[in-house]
Amino acid sequence: MTAAPTAGLAQSTGQTRVSRIAPSGAPVDLTLPAAFGDYQWYGNTRFTGPRTARQFFLAPAGEHRVIPRHVLPGARERRQSMRGFDAVVFEAPDRSDSALVLSGPHHEATTWFGGPAPDAAGVSRLLATFRFADSSSGAALTPASDLLVKQSDVALIGRNAQSMLVVRRSTEVLQTLPPWAGMPLPGGELWRSGRRLDPGGSSRVAGTPHEWRYLFASESVAMDLVLHGPESGKPSLPMGEDQVVAALAALSGRWRG
Repeated sequence: MTAAPTAGLAQSTGQTRVSRIAPSGAPVDLTLPAAFGDYQWYGNTRFTGPRTARQFFLAPAGEHRVIPRHVLPGARERRQSMRGFDAVVFEAPDRSDSALVLSGPHHEATTWFGGPAPDAAGVSRLLATFRFADSSSGAALTPASDLLVKQSDVALIGRNAQSMLVVRRSTEVLQTLPPWAGMPLPGGELWRSGRRLDPGGSSRVAGTPHEWRYLFASESVAMDLVLHGPESGKPSLPMGEDQVVAALAALSGRWRG
């Protein structure tokens, strides 16, 4: 992205300040453009170790109710009360797939088995591998011992009707940033990168801000923003690219830990 003067850009748009807890338990402070709306927050993390390779998806509390209704219709359910959350196992009637949900008062974490659910002893061993702590500002899912199990691919994911924002520690994404210098912003650097769309989607967004994904990085945090538009059946954002870049000047963040 060609660099441009940034003086006055931050004053051209409103800002929203957000403080969240990442799935690793790290506090994350973000300043986001108000022009793109408020986000509902999700997360993702992966764990690897001896006999352990597991990915968890974090979501607002209650979303797991779609599993027995739509994802695995008629699924059998087993529920175990833990300190501060419930562990809920869903298993398809034909045992072709199953999931474990750690369901707290504010958030939940779900992992899929791709086959039959573990028995009660297997679920207990899995639950002993992790610590789940829920709060109104986010849920942390961490290894009980980081000597045996390593945590990676930690991301906060903001979603709304207009856009999707993926937030990670900058050190985890340095290798994926463009090799050229980004446009300097008050809080970091900004790049744009072409989106991977099918030919029909590409033609619908050509010449609009939806043609690009916007990458931002500071010393501790990296953000990947996609604006939803005609490629996903939504109206085009009523902003030109200069206006989008001006709004993005509000971006800043700090990943603490």
